[in-house]
Amino acid sequence: MTTTRFILPLLALSLLSSCASVSVRNERRNDKQPVQKPAKIYVADFSTEKGTFKPSGDAAKNLEAFKKKTAEALATNLVKRLDMHVAPAQRTSSVRGLPKSGWLVTGQLIRVNAGSLLLRAGIGLGAGRSKLETRVQVIDLASGTQPFLTFETTGGSNAQPGLLTSPAPVSAVISLATAPLRGLKDDNSRTSRMITGALNEYLVERGWLPENQRYSAKRLGKFQFLHEQYLP
Repeated sequence: MTTTRFILPLLALSLLSSCASVSVRNERRNDKQPVQKPAKIYVADFSTEKGTFKPSGDAAKNLEAFKKKTAEALATNLVKRLDMHVAPAQRTSSVRGLPKSGWLVTGQLIRVNAGSLLLRAGIGLGAGRSKLETRVQVIDLASGTQPFLTFETTGGSNAQPGLLTSPAPVSAVISLATAPLRGLKDDNSRTSRMITGALNEYLVERGWLPENQRYSAKRLGKFQFLHEQYLP
């Protein structure tokens, strides 16, 4: 019982610290901004045409399938979080034929590196780390096809120690147990969280969502100990 009480808080802290390594950067807004909160947000799969992709394991056998799976997972995660924290959201298979109202969230996958689970679990400290970078465009469908808001996200698995570099047996066990959670799948989820946070902040700033519904984005270079996802 004593051991369990000791391990569980450490495990929770490890998970929390590993979930803050994706950030928003280079946000830009054009002169023509929306005049009201969107009634609906459409999410299109991010383009993979010009990105750099480095899968690992069996995924390396089919690069196109890896690209498609990564883009689909991001769109699915985005719809889920946007629907909860910004406005009703749905995926769209095409940017053509959309209504002349609502917003469209789309973009590009710039860099996707699956890293190495073996190195993350065994050594860590940056060895085998994964990486996911995107460029995001948000378009007000009532105003045309030019984005009113653009930004980038960047991040990946952090520099936690692995089994061989952990300073204590308990932390070594925790590192080994959480290594699978610190890969590309979690990077994808955290990226959707930061994109959602950037849009949520935009709506809060304009008074279209109350302050108590803030779900902020982590900005590159600014420390944020705990994201709103983990608050009551």
